[in-house]
Amino acid sequence: METIVDELSSHLSTLSTDINEFPLLDNCYPLSTFVLPSMSSCPMASDGYNHLLIYHHQTLILFRIPTFEILFSISLSQFIETTISDICFYSLENTFLFSSSNRIYSLSSSNKQIQLVQQFPNIIWSITQTSRSIFICYLFGFSIEQWDFTENNITLMKTWPKSDLIEAFDMGINCIRAIDQCLGMSIKGKDFSWRIDLFDISTMTRIRRGQIVKQENDLHNWIGLIYPIDCFRWLFADGDQGLFLIDQTDENQHKQNKLKQLACNASLIRHVDSQTISSIIIQTHDALHSYNL
Repeated sequence: METIVDELSSHLSTLSTDINEFPLLDNCYPLSTFVLPSMSSCPMASDGYNHLLIYHHQTLILFRIPTFEILFSISLSQFIETTISDICFYSLENTFLFSSSNRIYSLSSSNKQIQLVQQFPNIIWSITQTSRSIFICYLFGFSIEQWDFTENNITLMKTWPKSDLIEAFDMGINCIRAIDQCLGMSIKGKDFSWRIDLFDISTMTRIRRGQIVKQENDLHNWIGLIYPIDCFRWLFADGDQGLFLIDQTDENQHKQNKLKQLACNASLIRHVDSQTISSIIIQTHDALHSYNL
């Protein structure tokens, strides 16, 4: 039975997918820059349009994009003891969600209120969202769960153990991100290399086994963060090993292009009306940069 993702793949295969449509960012001058107080790799997420939330040294900072105007900052040191592992924006509730230890919290950008959403059974490694659900990756890929969120209820829908998702000699899953009917995972292989595998969210069957991300001198960091452009094109950030655009539209011929020499995280910003991509936010070790696309 053909799934929605199969239909999308068939449609995309007829389109011209030019991997060079994204510029080499090291050759571009940033539209704006915000220097971080100290060097680190920070969890961050945007609402997709004009706000960016980052976690930097026990503080949540909400920016207006693309100017990096600080709208507010909140110190978490007094009421959250552990660091934040991941952030996502849950559009159904118009709120940011962030994970810390085995808990997920919400932050409303309108009233600046932080609330505990739910406590979970294991340490949370990465989180992502669809229109109705939150997907949680535990302990470097020990398992992944799907939770449906409604206004007054949170329901566990499905659990997938590590053995159902990755190969026997893989080390684990570092970052999960969802778009449309696809769930992407950055997977650390047995030789410390990275690849991006794609899954059909409705069945959690693998629709793409990624090829190894080719990095200089075969060096591979432990950052390995991903961000979707569409179901089959993904950004991959791995610190001083660079930012890559990985195109898996053609199942038999994946493409890879290095966009920047240094990138610890990335996020895309879209025009509110047209939904087309307008800019990209790049996090380096010590700054945030906004580039027009």
